[in-house]
Amino acid sequence: MKVWAKTVREEKITRSVLYEYEHASNLDEFISLLHGICEQMDIPTPVATRVNFNHFAMFNNTRFKERDFIEYIDFDMFELEAVPDKKKN
Repeated sequence: MKVWAKTVREEKITRSVLYEYEHASNLDEFISLLHGICEQMDIPTPVATRVNFNHFAMFNNTRFKERDFIEYIDFDMFELEAVPDKKKN
């Protein structure tokens, strides 16, 4: 599977990456996925909660706002969106 991760400032995408992962079936795997994405994007890792994981699992997306980060960030929002794999014919 793939995740499209993006940072948004004033309603404009400032960074974007398509990150491949195997699966995130529990909170620990989701946090590991999140850490890998943030490392690749060179941004701080937000504090992820079970609510973030459940939202990602149920709706294929989740958002993190400034209050979810301990360190300074230069964007307003960090979004993750699952991208479904294309079916092979």
